[in-house]
Amino acid sequence: MNILLVPTTDWLGHPFPSRLHHILDKVAEHNEVHVIRFSFYNDKKLDTKAIVHEINDIRISNLPLYYSLNGRRHYKAVRKIIKENKIDVAIVSNLLAGYIASASIDNRIPIIFDLSDHFPSSGAGYYFDLNSSLGKMATFILEKLLEMSLKKASLTVTCSQMLRRYVRRLGVKNVEVIPNGVSSFFFYGNCDPQFIRDEYDLNGVVVGYIGSIEFWLNLHPLLESISQLTKSFDIKLLLVGSKLRTATAGKIHKEIERLGIGKYIVWLDFIPYPEVPNFISAMDICTIPFNHNFATAYYSAPNKLLEYLALGKTVISTPIPEIILTAKDYVFFAETSEDYSRTIKDYINEADKYAEIARRGVKFASQLTWEKIADKYEEILNKL
Repeated sequence: MNILLVPTTDWLGHPFPSRLHHILDKVAEHNEVHVIRFSFYNDKKLDTKAIVHEINDIRISNLPLYYSLNGRRHYKAVRKIIKENKIDVAIVSNLLAGYIASASIDNRIPIIFDLSDHFPSSGAGYYFDLNSSLGKMATFILEKLLEMSLKKASLTVTCSQMLRRYVRRLGVKNVEVIPNGVSSFFFYGNCDPQFIRDEYDLNGVVVGYIGSIEFWLNLHPLLESISQLTKSFDIKLLLVGSKLRTATAGKIHKEIERLGIGKYIVWLDFIPYPEVPNFISAMDICTIPFNHNFATAYYSAPNKLLEYLALGKTVISTPIPEIILTAKDYVFFAETSEDYSRTIKDYINEADKYAEIARRGVKFASQLTWEKIADKYEEILNKL
């Protein structure tokens, strides 16, 4: 099978692999997968088994301008790849470039639109306050663009039940859910948490977060909790990640300074993906502090949940609907600083109870490896 992918972002330069990286790199082991590269980053950070097509695009950091200036190049690249490589099926996971690709693909070639998050709010949120007039207008325009692409697709695949409901509200009926997964190496158990703890002076109870530091986070309650808990307990907060495009990280730095808790926080940049298990293993409690008032977070199905659970960690998350639907038995929920403090104190006092829940979380995560997810995806590709 020859497959064309129009991806969400720069296939080689993004700091960490996307959902479709994990899936299609496994599908590419016995199929031919062709991927268009959007050149957002100078350095190549990711390897791939897919065939990557560099398209001599105009490099510019402003995403709306990039996609607008390169629209014709994207159109021609898709047409050329289809013609020269006898493409059987196309996967689109992008807004403007995805719409252009869908328009350029012959009707005889089936198209899957893979919706991995709420693209309209994600796209608008990088440039506008989503609650502002401009933010609402941008979200509305991007949603209309998404709707047109979804209606041209043969099938829409979402990573969550909540996104499937969203797509159906847009009038699209042919929708299937293929959830996110976790890499098998998270279960190998060859991590060295003590090395990380020693390297970064992480004593006592380590509360952590790993991922992008972006507008869909709400770290304030967690930081307030750390501020209160450090008065009575030996606690450190380990943050691993950085910004993608907005000034959110700078605001969080200022909040840390205001609370006077800098000495209790270790904040690292993005790390190579193979090193992620080591850093999670050094955490006692892992967090998903998303702001579910934003559609980006409300509709999300965070990959990090399964990565945390695979390593047997206690997880505290804001009440994201998809996590409530699928994993509420393995996760503790918090919205306020008091909620975080209550769970962390209870963890300190009743570690055995939390260890048992974590063991059940490992079993849950083991049913959702990327290998199993890729098999399901390939079944759908073959049917189309």
